[in-house]
Amino acid sequence: MRPSLTRQLKQIDDDIFTVSNIFDGAECLELVARAESIGFEAASVRTPSGPKMMTHIRNNDRVVFNDVQLADEMWKRIRSFLPVLDGQNACGVDSQLRIYRYYPGQRFNRHKDGAVSNELGQTSKLSYLIYLNDDCDGGSTTFCHYCDVSGTREKIEFIVMPATGTALLFRHERWHEGTPIAAGVKYVLRSDVFYATG
Repeated sequence: MRPSLTRQLKQIDDDIFTVSNIFDGAECLELVARAESIGFEAASVRTPSGPKMMTHIRNNDRVVFNDVQLADEMWKRIRSFLPVLDGQNACGVDSQLRIYRYYPGQRFNRHKDGAVSNELGQTSKLSYLIYLNDDCDGGSTTFCHYCDVSGTREKIEFIVMPATGTALLFRHERWHEGTPIAAGVKYVLRSDVFYATG
């Protein structure tokens, strides 16, 4: 049994936050090795008519796998930090997991994430990422929106840099991008948090 790490919540905006030390360094390395052994493929983009290859939007690679045990562990480690949203409580993590890999020059341009539902009728509201390494240059997750301030349109930006084992959670509706890697390789574990009434 690994020693438990102290986890710290950092609120970035109303519906964007990070929690440190969800996984330790050894666990992150194990997940990277597992993904590499499965084998990465070019990542598609979800569209209303189904998945499509759209390299002008994203050109990174990914592994998709189902792991109930890992999703349960991700849930146990994050649940105490999760907010009530729209009068609903968080109730689990999607077991359909993805690990993304970004080489230099690869990125995922500005986009919003879509909600997913499970067989229990629960629908996701939060994207749940865990950075598996931070020995790369670039590769931030950047949130950007515009608002009118005293009649002037202003850009508001929040930048989250990879930190090994740190989770980043945010509402699906938030515009964000995975900025290009300049050097090294970036690995990210991705899932969603389900919500339900009661």
